[in-house]
Amino acid sequence: MSVRLLGRYDTVNELGHNAQSVVYLAKDSRMSRDVAIKKIGPGSLAQNEALLQQARTVSNLHHHNIIPLYDLGTAEGIVYLVYAFIAGESLAQVLKRSGAMPVEAAVRIGVDILDALASAHGQGVMHLDIKPANVIISTGGHNFLTDFGIANAISKTKVAAGGVAKLSPYMAPELISAQGGELRSDIYAVGMMLCEMVTGTPHVQGKDSEVPSSSKVKVDGTLGKIILKATAKNPDDRYSSAVEMGQALLDSLDTGKEIRDGTHEAERASTLMFLLRRIRSKSDFPAMSGVISEINKIVASDSEDSSKLAQVILQDFSLTNKLLKLVNTVSYSQFGGQINTISKAVSIIGFEPIRNIAMSLIVMDFLKNKSQSLELKDAVVSSFFSGIVAVHLAEWKSASEVEEAMICSMFFNLGRMLTKFYFFDESEEIALKMENQEMDEDQASLEVLGVSYNDLGIEIAKSWNFPESLIAGMKKIRGDNAIEPSASVERLNVAVNMANDLCAIASETDATARTEALHKISVRYSGVTDASEGKLASAMAASLQDLSQRSKMIGIDTSSSPLLKNTPVWLALKNSHQSAQSAEDSSTGAPGDEKSTVTAEIEDKHDIEALLLAGLKDVNNTMSGQYQMNNVLQMVLETIYRSLKLRHVLIFSRDVKNNMMVARFGFGEKISTIIPDFRFSLDFDADVFHLSLAKGLDIVIDDVGVPSIANKIPAWYIKAINSRYFLLLPMVVNNTPVGLIYADMLEAKKLQITPKEMALISELRNKAVLAIQQKV
Repeated sequence: MSVRLLGRYDTVNELGHNAQSVVYLAKDSRMSRDVAIKKIGPGSLAQNEALLQQARTVSNLHHHNIIPLYDLGTAEGIVYLVYAFIAGESLAQVLKRSGAMPVEAAVRIGVDILDALASAHGQGVMHLDIKPANVIISTGGHNFLTDFGIANAISKTKVAAGGVAKLSPYMAPELISAQGGELRSDIYAVGMMLCEMVTGTPHVQGKDSEVPSSSKVKVDGTLGKIILKATAKNPDDRYSSAVEMGQALLDSLDTGKEIRDGTHEAERASTLMFLLRRIRSKSDFPAMSGVISEINKIVASDSEDSSKLAQVILQDFSLTNKLLKLVNTVSYSQFGGQINTISKAVSIIGFEPIRNIAMSLIVMDFLKNKSQSLELKDAVVSSFFSGIVAVHLAEWKSASEVEEAMICSMFFNLGRMLTKFYFFDESEEIALKMENQEMDEDQASLEVLGVSYNDLGIEIAKSWNFPESLIAGMKKIRGDNAIEPSASVERLNVAVNMANDLCAIASETDATARTEALHKISVRYSGVTDASEGKLASAMAASLQDLSQRSKMIGIDTSSSPLLKNTPVWLALKNSHQSAQSAEDSSTGAPGDEKSTVTAEIEDKHDIEALLLAGLKDVNNTMSGQYQMNNVLQMVLETIYRSLKLRHVLIFSRDVKNNMMVARFGFGEKISTIIPDFRFSLDFDADVFHLSLAKGLDIVIDDVGVPSIANKIPAWYIKAINSRYFLLLPMVVNNTPVGLIYADMLEAKKLQITPKEMALISELRNKAVLAIQQKV
């Protein structure tokens, strides 16, 4: 019989259990997706709190080999953790069924798990319970690690309560002793697990420190030494990091000569992993990757919760302003008109287009800031230009299609750009081979790097959790002639490849060579799309005109780029074709003129009153038609958050059944960890929260430490956040409180709100009340 958990998850069946927990397959009724729910307990209040705190920390981990934690909660002393459901089986099940596995397969699993650990360790998170049962192998062959720190949190609370922590055979010696766990404790567990995978027998530390003689598979000296080093009793004798052990495993594939079949693919995979690890070791790259991965994760898993996507974007003031400028150009006017808030942009234009715009801006901003030489700067301009060309090559019917064409074409060159930034010497060698040995780019990059530029870019995109549709759009078409596309994704791929072929000849100055190259591109794609030379020339001319204006909008310097110098040449070439007019007509629906459609474009300078008015306009426009209440509430919160440059803002709503005021959503630093603790009983208490609701008063707290105020600050608030400066805006209907808006700031002076600003904030709050009245 199905049981509903946490108010939204309907259990389907049990997936497995042990002495500490039970795991269920369940259906998320709100998101219509399968999830895995781990039930832990019952436990004491302290035990449950420790578990939830650890889970909140883990929820911030974003990596393609870590199973994401979606949700958590408690009920009757039981902790529930909601994970993404991965169809497949655990490594423990595989080993039990099949015993020892091929060395290559074991090493691949080990490398993936170590890659996940490297990411977690970089954020200060240890696993401390690595074992085959916590490694999931999907039906597609992808390896995932789950349950970060959960068993350790359970053990700690049991020991504190006088119980006995359960020992795992994969547990490092220091975890058993009073010394406690550390990052290298995870290295030990991976070594133990790796030995079991290749031998069928768990590794036991013996007096001679040898791999068990009962091994079903002979382990060569190199792999054996890796296992022994990883499982050394003294942590100082183990690998110093997950990255170091992972590289040792990759190196062992060649050293041990263990792979007899599929050597080329194994070498390619090893090379890709090596290059990715080198890039990730740079201090600036992981931060950008984390943001992009988080955005993709939100869109893929929580597509109805626009506040989460808006939250990530709003953390970056520059990104927010650039994105709003772009969605207010003619390119998007047909999809939504004037837009002044990220929340409205997401609800009107859609999750995927906003995701794609945000990723484009993040990567372009990252790359342009790293470009020191003219050559590197031009690589960024060329990549951005190829995206504009892709947009002009077809009449895209939706904002989603526009942005897919843009981002796929831009990221088509991701591998080349990152090689220029991080492996400059290798990129120079590739260029020399192309020039002196008449190699094409694929051949040269393959010879120097071991993989093509395109394959490297696609692998990075996969690590960023790009959806399959974008990955497919980024792939390079091989051969002289494109094949007939049978689906929209393939048509997108044709446009992307054609745009990049055109971009490659954009700076060609020789008229004869330019004409010949244009003809060659036309012939290559003639069997799959309208690729007349007139249309191609028209798309190039329009794109070069757009490049200058669009690049200014996102801060890319094109002043010294050779691309723009050839605009007149392409205009003349376009006009020389008899089909130029028809080609131009065929692209009228594509974005071209980038003049803003808004009467007062949001400026980079911070004008509180202007931002409040702009947000209020979004709210009014939205409420004039059919709307969802949550969209209006998000616009209200975002406007207050951005205009006052707050640290946090969130909204409470009344829980009638439990007589509580409960925080629902908000924006700001680590807001997801704060919201669960923001709740209080509606039974009156003489604190500022109850006073605000009871009297319908807007309250500004300048300093919670002032003696006359300190005794009116509730204990739950001090425990949850204890910000010294905050604002309360009650939401009351017919003398009954239905909600409360809370906002805080690190500095008191930031809450010095003018009467006119306060009037606008009050009007925004009143719109939120009206939305609740009309929709409840």
